[in-house]
Amino acid sequence: MKKIILLAIMLGLVGCGENGSSDVTSTTNNQSTELTSNSTQQAFSRSISTHSMTVPFGGWNLSSNPIPLGASAFYEAVNGLRTSSFVLTADASQVAKVLRGGAANIALTIAVDQILGAVDWILDPANNQIVYKNDCTKSDCPTPFMWRTNTYDHTIANNPNESCFKFAQPADTRLLKYVSHTIEKTSYDDIYKCHFVWYSYSSASNSTQVATIKSFAPNPDFEEEKKTLPLQTVAQKIIENADAGSLDAQVATMDAAAQILADAANDQVTQQSIVDQLENNAKCPSGIMSKSGQCWVCTKEDYPVITQRTKLAKVETARLGKCLPEMDNTALFIRINAFNEFVQARVNENSCWVPLDPGHVQQEQDGRNGALKCTNYLK
Repeated sequence: MKKIILLAIMLGLVGCGENGSSDVTSTTNNQSTELTSNSTQQAFSRSISTHSMTVPFGGWNLSSNPIPLGASAFYEAVNGLRTSSFVLTADASQVAKVLRGGAANIALTIAVDQILGAVDWILDPANNQIVYKNDCTKSDCPTPFMWRTNTYDHTIANNPNESCFKFAQPADTRLLKYVSHTIEKTSYDDIYKCHFVWYSYSSASNSTQVATIKSFAPNPDFEEEKKTLPLQTVAQKIIENADAGSLDAQVATMDAAAQILADAANDQVTQQSIVDQLENNAKCPSGIMSKSGQCWVCTKEDYPVITQRTKLAKVETARLGKCLPEMDNTALFIRINAFNEFVQARVNENSCWVPLDPGHVQQEQDGRNGALKCTNYLK
C-alpha cells in the first residue's frame, strides 16, 4: 500500500499512494474518480464557521453554510434588512496551501493517482511538492542487480535488455548476422528470456534462438531515481475534479475559500474587495450579480443548481472533444447529446441573467454549431 508520509513534524497521516471561473464576482478568478467522504458536509460547515465569523465585513454577516459550486464557494450574507451573496474561488496556490496543512487527504490521493498512476509517493509540504520514485518495470530500466545471458561474462549489464544486446554482438560474424531480439518476462523476477532472430548467410534465411538472462549479483552503481511533482499541479487537478462535481475535491476548495476569509482579517485589500462585492450584489434583488454586471433574476435557491448544470455540461463537452469525420455513429451521438445538454443548460441559465451576457449567448451558439457539425458526420 502506498503511504503518504507527511514530513511536517505535526502531521502523521497514512494513506494510499477546462479551468473554470465563476460567472459571479470573486476575489480570485483562477480556480473523475469520485470517492465520497462521510465528512464532506461537515468539512464545508467547519470551514466557514471556524474562519469567517471572526472577520468583519463592513457589517455583513456571512451564512454558516456556504454552498459548493464546482470549485467555488457560494456565500450568502445579511446586513440588517439587506441581503447579498458572493462567490469565492481559490486558485491552485491557495488550494496547495490547504494540502500542505494536511487537509483534504482523499482529494490529494485521488489527484496524485490521476496524474502519476500507481506509484509510491510521499507528501513533502516543506518543499511544496510530491516526491515519488519512478515505477520502471521495463527490461531496459536500471535495476538493483547485474544481469548476464547464458552465464557469459561479456554479457554482464545493469538491465536484461542491455545484456541481451551484448550477447548478440560477438555472434555477428561472416556466418550469422544479428537481426533483432525481443525480451520475455518469465514468472520469476530474476529471469528473462531473450528471443533472437539471426540471418544465416549460408542458408540465406532467418533463424531463431532463445537465451536465458538471469540476475546474479547486486548492482553497485544502482540508485533509485526520485522524482518530484509540484503541489500546485496537484492542486490544479483537484480544482478540475471539484468543477466536475467531486465532493472530496470540493472539501479542498471549500477549505481553501474559508482560509481566504480567515486571512482577510489581516488583509485589508481582500477584505474590502469582499465588502465591495457584497454591497454591489445587494443592489440586485437576489443578491447575485455577475462580474460583468448582470443581475440574477431567478430565485437564489436555483442559482447553484442551474449554474452547476452548465458547468458540468461544459466540462463534459471539453472532455469528449470535437467530432471528427472518422468517428463512428456511436461516438458522434455521444458528442451530439453532450452538446445538446450544454445548449439546454446554457439556455436555462441565460434566462436567469438580465441583461443577457453576450459571451453566454455566444457559448450557446457554439454549442449548437458543435452539435450540427457532429450531425453532418453521421453515416
